[in-house]
Amino acid sequence: MSLINQMLKDLEKRRSRDLETSESLSNNITWETRPASRNFNFQTVALITILVALIFLVAYLFWERSEFKEEWLSAANKQIVVVKNNKKSTKVKHVKARKRTVTKKQTSIKTKSSTTSNQAYAEAIETDNVVDTEEVENDTPIKLNKKHRPLNYKQLAEIEYKKGYLALQQGRMRQGKERLRESLSLYAPHLKSREMLAGIYIKSGRYVEAAELLREGIRVVPTYSLFAKLYARVLLEQNNPRLAIKVLENSAKALDVDLDYHALLAATYQRVKNHKKAISIYLQLVKEKSSVGIWWLGLAISLEKSGKNKEALDAYQRAQKTGSLKAGLVKFTNNRVSALKEIGFPES
Repeated sequence: MSLINQMLKDLEKRRSRDLETSESLSNNITWETRPASRNFNFQTVALITILVALIFLVAYLFWERSEFKEEWLSAANKQIVVVKNNKKSTKVKHVKARKRTVTKKQTSIKTKSSTTSNQAYAEAIETDNVVDTEEVENDTPIKLNKKHRPLNYKQLAEIEYKKGYLALQQGRMRQGKERLRESLSLYAPHLKSREMLAGIYIKSGRYVEAAELLREGIRVVPTYSLFAKLYARVLLEQNNPRLAIKVLENSAKALDVDLDYHALLAATYQRVKNHKKAISIYLQLVKEKSSVGIWWLGLAISLEKSGKNKEALDAYQRAQKTGSLKAGLVKFTNNRVSALKEIGFPES
């Protein structure tokens, strides 16, 4: 029994020595805790980073070559413009608000007691105005000052002519003529006013006033052939065909006149019995326009007066065929055809 106890004690002592030895060893040993998977995690992260970089590079190259880039940039530029415009409008609104504030400050400063110094008032206004000027220096819209130009005499004459024309249409003859005369006093070359007023004078038999008005018109506007024609007709009404011929001849030299102008000149030559010149003009007229019966009739009369009865008969018949003669002239033409046939010129 004692032997067994002795053996147990020896075992316990040995165990205690072993434990002390192991503890001393464990205290002298430094353990390093390194994760076993560190190298693995580092490689994985590096690989993922490279893959992501490659994906971004491919996507960027694809985006550079695609049309979507231009669309995106244009949309972005539009958005920038909108933002800038909004900023400008905001600045303008802010400036207007500041100006209203300045106005209020001015009013409040003016309503304060008279002891407030003018210098303090000026400094307050100057400070606010400087801020407003800097903010709107480049953003304020340009204001256009519209100036009404005064009407010139030609425009004023046209206005008076329209008033006169309206008055004549409404039967107010006196007011109408006054407006037309006022138009000519403002601008003498106004054609419509002078022509209309001359027509009124001729229609009412006031040939002296008409002649004076038309003579002045020829002097002021020598290139307007109608004034010469009207003046010549007035002179014919005043039984002055020779002066009418002079007026028509002088104007014909300076103008490229129409056929009616030459027809009037031919009729005036016929009136003073200058049938040679009348025949020359009438032949040119019917050559230009053979459908005008009155020209054939004028030619026939001058031919008959010149003793050229055969040619006159032919001209009378050509006048009949046009069918453009008035009833009285048709009767006269028929009588002349019958008379010429009776004296021995058969119808050809």
